[in-house]
Amino acid sequence: MLDVLPREDFPPVTAILQALVSDLQTSELWAAVGASMEAWVLGMLVVVSIGVPVGMLLGASSISYRMSYLTLEFVRTIPGIAALPILLFIYGIGQDLTVSFVVLAALWPLLIQAMYGMRDVDPVAIETAKVYGVGHIRRVLLVDLPSCLPYLSTGLRLSGTFALIFAIATSLIVGGEGLGAEMARAAVVGDRPLLYARVLLTGLIGLVVALGLTTLERRTLRWHVSQRGAQS
Repeated sequence: MLDVLPREDFPPVTAILQALVSDLQTSELWAAVGASMEAWVLGMLVVVSIGVPVGMLLGASSISYRMSYLTLEFVRTIPGIAALPILLFIYGIGQDLTVSFVVLAALWPLLIQAMYGMRDVDPVAIETAKVYGVGHIRRVLLVDLPSCLPYLSTGLRLSGTFALIFAIATSLIVGGEGLGAEMARAAVVGDRPLLYARVLLTGLIGLVVALGLTTLERRTLRWHVSQRGAQS
């Protein structure tokens, strides 16, 4: 080692890996990981249940799209962290705060992508469905939803990434249960190898989530040209 960086602040990789291996054997770490992933799953369920139908509804007509587009674009530019004091006052420190923060931060990408997807539905396909007497619900399932899937997959991938970041960051900022809180505790006691080990674990979890969402997108859109390669 050249000792260019101070060891007390930047421990060697071997010390970080040893700390990670030891930390993985503790129940406290797995409880924290479970709390963060539970908040992520619950938040994403709410995001999908709200973002997809509301986004498709707003994008279904030109009037609703024009009325809501600028408002949504403005709202999503507001940093999610700005709402944390309000949510903290409402829910206090706990899982409810984390889930609500995840929903608030991750809703917009999926909702806006759902709007874009509805605006991109082929009007000829819609008119053809009407000519053949396809009802509104069946048309949504057979025409609108398949056309929106590429946009929804992109929105789900973006929302899933944002949701994981905020699921971990919430406990890092305000405390409580979660992987972020465990990182904060390691920092407070000055255990640098343990801190970096938990940061590394966070990165690995993020990588697994990103790969999982990408795999889901590929399997869902196997029929789409974007997954089959460019066609001549």
